[in-house]
Amino acid sequence: MTLTLFGCFFGFLLLGLPVAFSTGLAALVVVLNYPIVQERLLITKTFGGMDSFTLMAIPFFVLAGEVMSRSGLTKRIVDLAIALVGHFRAGLAYVTVIANVMMAGVSGSASADAAATGSILIPAMKEQGYKPEFAALMVAFSAMMAPLIPPSIFLIIYGSMAGVSIGRLFMAGIIPGLLVGLSLLILAFIVTRFASFKVDTVTFSGQRLKESFLKAGFALVMPFVIIGGIRFGIFTPTEAGIVAVVYALFYGFVIERSLNLKSLRELTMSAALSSANIMMIVGFSAVFGTILALGRFEQQITSVLFAITTEPLLVVTILIVVLTLIGGLMDEVSTAVLFVPTLAAIGAQMGFDPVQFGVVMVLAIMMGAVMPPVGTLLFIGVSIARIPLSRILVLVWIFLIPLLLVNLLIAFVPFFTTYLPSFM
Repeated sequence: MTLTLFGCFFGFLLLGLPVAFSTGLAALVVVLNYPIVQERLLITKTFGGMDSFTLMAIPFFVLAGEVMSRSGLTKRIVDLAIALVGHFRAGLAYVTVIANVMMAGVSGSASADAAATGSILIPAMKEQGYKPEFAALMVAFSAMMAPLIPPSIFLIIYGSMAGVSIGRLFMAGIIPGLLVGLSLLILAFIVTRFASFKVDTVTFSGQRLKESFLKAGFALVMPFVIIGGIRFGIFTPTEAGIVAVVYALFYGFVIERSLNLKSLRELTMSAALSSANIMMIVGFSAVFGTILALGRFEQQITSVLFAITTEPLLVVTILIVVLTLIGGLMDEVSTAVLFVPTLAAIGAQMGFDPVQFGVVMVLAIMMGAVMPPVGTLLFIGVSIARIPLSRILVLVWIFLIPLLLVNLLIAFVPFFTTYLPSFM
């Protein structure tokens, strides 16, 4: 039954069907051919998977991110990052990382951040003498911080499916997200010293820094409002999504005055379509997960892993590598919703803190988002840089090394993921 399910799923993907439909049709094939799976599960589990108060936060955070981006926030954040670190040699490489740290605290979506910052920074980096391959990879890898630094759509999905506190996951993702950024800054420093880049720099200006901060500062307060509200019990993560939308609308209509009712309608439609795609995957994956449970998939995977080793840290290392490879075959949301229940159960069996294990698994899945052949973030980067994917395949592995080291660090040292949640 499990083999039939996965065989049909990958078969439909190869035929070019969207992930949501591939998941649903694979489940339908199993339901029709195996009496052990009741037909009503296809309906009840699909709608039951989407019927979650926690998941209601997704469309709100998506809309808030859309409104903030349309309000010109991305350019203001980039200007602030340039004012901060643009005067260093190879400063735009650092700007890419810093800008994505700031954007991560606003949008919650890696793909949105890669497209928004990449459209501004990749052309600018190419003009300053950076190789387009390097520019594309810096944007793609820097965008990976969005699923870790709150508000994170990815952590909401993980928490709702694994039964882990969203608020604690939000707090737990902050330090690992910053560690990813730090590792990329170090990598950029090393690469730009050894590579023959002819890179211009800007002159530092205190006045420019002050002006840039004043223009972008109001929007950058939003993550602190959200985290503070959740931390002190003022509102739930779902209610925080509503607060984020109201805050974003106030910023767009009152502060920037760049929005009108027509643009709001367009943004709402765009956010609705994006959210609907995610919810369809979540709904059909609930049926998928039920079939996996009936087929004892979790026990099979656990047996295979423990046959290799019973050392928890080695098991986690294997899972990180496997998830990264799987993430290179399908988009990150699908990977998460299909495997999170099984992964969470394995983590519990090994005695890991569920919050720590969740952050490690989310980062592992996001590492797959920069892995060919699918690599969502990778394709965004090369599309903006206008280069073929083949030109960066070797460099991808170099960029993955610091991320793998960071993930192993947070897997082996619980402090990085459990310290901030301990204050809740």
